[in-house]
This record gives sequence, C-alpha cells and structure tokens, in this order.
Amino acid sequence: MKRFILVILLIVISVPAFSQIRFRGSDGWGCNTNTRYEQLFNNFALETFTGSVSRVDTITPMTNMSVAVRLILAADGGGTMPIHLGPAWFVLNQDLNFPSNDKIEVRGSRASISGSEFVMAVEVRRKDRILRFRDDDGNPFWCVFRRR
Repeated sequence: MKRFILVILLIVISVPAFSQIRFRGSDGWGCNTNTRYEQLFNNFALETFTGSVSRVDTITPMTNMSVAVRLILAADGGGTMPIHLGPAWFVLNQDLNFPSNDKIEVRGSRASISGSEFVMAVEVRRKDRILRFRDDDGNPFWCVFRRR
C-alpha cells in the first residue's frame, strides 16, 4: 500500500513539471504558407542559377525570424545574387560547406523583400553532392510536420 501511495505521489508531483515545458517553435520559419516569408516562395516559377560562391554570411530576413544563412553567388553571366538557404539552426547542421570560389548550381524561386531581390533555394549542387532545402512540393525540410 505504501508503494502505491508513493507512485501516485510521484505522478502528482511530476505532472506539473512536464506541463511547464515550452517549445520554441520554428523561430519564425513556418511551414507552407503560414508565414509572410513562406508566402514569397513560388514552387511553379523555379529557376536555375550557376556561378561560384562569393561568400556565405547570416541575415535576418524579416522581423520575428531567427537568423538565416545566405550565400552570395557570383553568377556566370556577371553580377551577384543572394541565395537564402534557410534557418541557421537547420543549415549549419548539414554535412556540406561552401568554400569561396567553389562552382555551384542553385535551383530556387526569386523573391524580394523591400525591393531587395534574392533566391529562396530549393537545392544547391556542388560537384557530386546535392543539398536539398525543400521537397518537390516546395515544403521546407526544416518543417517536421507536413499536411496530409
């Protein structure tokens, strides 16, 4: 009987502790068209860009979003194009880096925020490797939950 009361007491004490868990969410990197940023992506207007890596840095695309990784592509035809790869917490945990002057091919959707044009990457090809950021429907891989 004492053992039963002890188990019940432990359950009663631990339930409030578990109810205090706070999930961070995606730090503004929502799925599908749940955020203003994701509404900029157009899966039906994908383009391919080729060139070499000029630099890789971080930015905050919009307010209420966490830091993103941005790649600056020196295009083969001249000029540069910023490529938004995705949230830093996702991109920095992938098994691929982008050395300067490395030749790459980027497939993605053009977008702009406050007149600044950029590309939202679907995939980046480098030599014999492909790093994908979105599935065939345009859903970002950093989103765990998918629509049915």
